[in-house]
Amino acid sequence: MKCHEFRRLRQPNTTKNRGFVLITALIFLVVLTIISLAAMRGSIFDEQISGNQKDQILAQEAAEMALRDAELDIRGLRFDNTYCAPAGIAASTCGGNKRIAGTRPADATEAGNFWIASNSSVNNVYAIAPTSSARPTAPNLTNIGVYEGRGATSACGKPLWSAADWDTDTPPAAKKCTDGSSVVRTVVYGSFTGAPTGADIFPNGTRLPRYLIEVFEASDLGISASNKVFFRVTAVGFGRSAKDDGNATSVTLQSVFSAL
Repeated sequence: MKCHEFRRLRQPNTTKNRGFVLITALIFLVVLTIISLAAMRGSIFDEQISGNQKDQILAQEAAEMALRDAELDIRGLRFDNTYCAPAGIAASTCGGNKRIAGTRPADATEAGNFWIASNSSVNNVYAIAPTSSARPTAPNLTNIGVYEGRGATSACGKPLWSAADWDTDTPPAAKKCTDGSSVVRTVVYGSFTGAPTGADIFPNGTRLPRYLIEVFEASDLGISASNKVFFRVTAVGFGRSAKDDGNATSVTLQSVFSAL
């Protein structure tokens, strides 16, 4: 009887195969995780850039609104183009404040020839020039934010808009000049025009923009043969986001304006 030799067939090494698959899967998982994190980081970065751009646009729009508000203030108009100067107009309808009597035209007829250098009322338009030695510590609120550009154009050794207080009406001691006098004061949007300041215009958390006005005659700007009075308006608008230093995003704009 012939005996047959039985041989055990070699089984594949499934343990090694499984180990290889596991390592490969882990590598793919790590790669996918890195890609996902990179994509997420890029998305967050893009969102931050977009948010900063929106905030910058918001601040610029606010500054532009302040420029227009200053022009209305100079013309003596409410936001709806009603004249604020007549005695019958209550200050409450013009933002709660009225400029000094005679320093703004009372109607369209008077406005046509009001802002000329030969008009004696123009000399009463601006507050004391804010120099380091002569600056009103508590200027008449009816003339706040308007300064003589023809005289001293600096405060604390800086241009008016650089030394101006764009935060509060009563700046803290740290923001005063070395002589102890307060920095140049500015006008809050709508203070003399009654312009709306609701949340539908300025979102909650947004500071109202501010402006200041400097008065010049044409000759001060190198314009000969002209009797016009010009105004340099500096306006600052604010966004909603705070920067690393804690201050809100801000945009500063300037314009030279003539009411004639």
